[in-house]
Amino acid sequence: MTKANRDPGNSSAEAIRYAIRFLRPPASLFSGLTWRGTMAPDNIVFFKRTDTTEFKPEGVINNYHHRFELVVVLEKAGPVRIGERSYLLQPCEAALVFPNQFHHYMDVEPGVMEWLFITFDLGSSDRIASLKDAPRILGQRELEFLRQIIHDYLHPSGKEPDAVKISYTLSRLLLGMAEAPPIPGSRQDIHSSANVRDVILERINEYIRSHLQKAPAIGTLAAALGYSVSHLRTVFRTELGVSLGKYIRESRLSRAAMLLQSTEMNISEVASESGFDSIFAFSRAFKKAYGVPPKSYSKFVRERIMPRHAAGESHPTK
Repeated sequence: MTKANRDPGNSSAEAIRYAIRFLRPPASLFSGLTWRGTMAPDNIVFFKRTDTTEFKPEGVINNYHHRFELVVVLEKAGPVRIGERSYLLQPCEAALVFPNQFHHYMDVEPGVMEWLFITFDLGSSDRIASLKDAPRILGQRELEFLRQIIHDYLHPSGKEPDAVKISYTLSRLLLGMAEAPPIPGSRQDIHSSANVRDVILERINEYIRSHLQKAPAIGTLAAALGYSVSHLRTVFRTELGVSLGKYIRESRLSRAAMLLQSTEMNISEVASESGFDSIFAFSRAFKKAYGVPPKSYSKFVRERIMPRHAAGESHPTK
């Protein structure tokens, strides 16, 4: 046996030479495989909740956002509200909240708890569409992916966590969840002790979003929904810690954020659709709430979350 035959590198080179015989000329020398639009989570943020008081929202914007939010229950079962349904999650179960889905975790009973949250941007969710409104039971494979993600984040081999490695493992976790069993039907669409509040919020959201161009007076809103003014004030102040007026304003802004993300409307059109009298007033309110002007927000979500635009498709950002 010659040295060349014994050299593993030589064997690998021969295998590569054989493999590339099947390569065909590319359609373009400047357009090929890309991570944009794939299952590659980006801008990943980790945090945990160990006290139910941390679930108290400060307004509607905290319950509507353009990012994906993965919630994993590790200790203490509790209900999560996603859209119009509530799900009772037990330890080693998880739910994925999709962008612009209303959600809250306010009905968890007080006590020691440990819930993990991972929020991220995602170019394409086609392969995990089945996870929408469908919490899953995590198996050993999914839990191992999760353990690896946390380990790589908390104990990086270098100075900073390896974002590529964490993104890859998170994508495997999400794909694994798509194949995992859903939680039992008996724990889906549950009715919590605060269900009356949720019904009120749903009706208010529906009414406000159909009357965005003119903010209704609280008396008008109460009459339209069949509730007393005092009852509505109690729901907002006691349960949400926010005034109805602020809730309405933030509902307009969350609607605007959704339009900037999911439509081809320009800034002027979004301002009008969201009930603002001028672009100036809209831009000022939007920047105060989201930290960036609507034009910058539109550019960000279209490049990060709607990568087809980044690939060359034009879009208005007036």
